[in-house]
Amino acid sequence: MIKIDKIIRRIIGESMTDIRNLLAQNIKNYRKIRGFSQEMLADKAGTSLTHIGMIETSKKYPSPQMLEKIAIALGIDTPELFTTHTVTFMPNYNKSIERLYQDITVDFRQFEKTVIGRIKELRED
Repeated sequence: MIKIDKIIRRIIGESMTDIRNLLAQNIKNYRKIRGFSQEMLADKAGTSLTHIGMIETSKKYPSPQMLEKIAIALGIDTPELFTTHTVTFMPNYNKSIERLYQDITVDFRQFEKTVIGRIKELRED
């Protein structure tokens, strides 16, 4: 009987560890995808930086209420924090989007100057 109890506790303990690690990794990845620091997420979720850090390193398991606050702060549904799909932070992708935005802004400014210049030319004629 004692051996079965130990085995059950070990299985439950390991599965809880896996869930905690999955949750921690998903929170961290969603936070990075959103461009939030731990401090920003803590502010948005109404908790401390230390608490978020402990959750992201699997040292603390958040309450259901805190899970909901974190999910809302991240702009996702709470069950998404427990999904096993790969949520990754792609800094190169984010930098590419930022560069594209800058290029579009530069192109638009050049276009704007060209249009204004052409309008001025037409007024002079």
